[in-house]
Amino acid sequence: MQKTVEFLEDRIKWRASKHNLPNKSVFLFENLTDEIKMKYLTHFDEKDSGKVILLFTDSKKNWTALGTKMIVGFDGNKLNSVKLNSIKEVISKNLKEHHLKRDSRKTKLKKIKKENESELSIMDFDGNETVFITNNGSDFFSLWNIIIMITRLNK
Repeated sequence: MQKTVEFLEDRIKWRASKHNLPNKSVFLFENLTDEIKMKYLTHFDEKDSGKVILLFTDSKKNWTALGTKMIVGFDGNKLNSVKLNSIKEVISKNLKEHHLKRDSRKTKLKKIKKENESELSIMDFDGNETVFITNNGSDFFSLWNIIIMITRLNK
């Protein structure tokens, strides 16, 4: 079933509101000034990303934009993107590394603190892994939850 742009926009905004978004570091893209929007839109094309709904920022000038077709992020060095309908798996980068280390049984593991999580690892159907960055804690878990919802809608 093909979801309309309006449907996806409404679902993303609804899920965001359940996580108390927007906040001081997560913005509804439509509420930003034209000048600020252009700062981000110079990095990607809305034709490819779909309508941009949310912009997640952090204190280090990293950002992640969630559109109706694609998630796009800047990690301080390069621009990354993944089409929403190609997402296979979503997990915390630290949690994934934690499981890999546990499986190798070579190292004693430290406990992962949820409030320190800020890097979301997304695996697509082609096996490519891309990491998107947000603020630590609730912003990270909000993005994770929204992406999980989108992957379920795309099934």
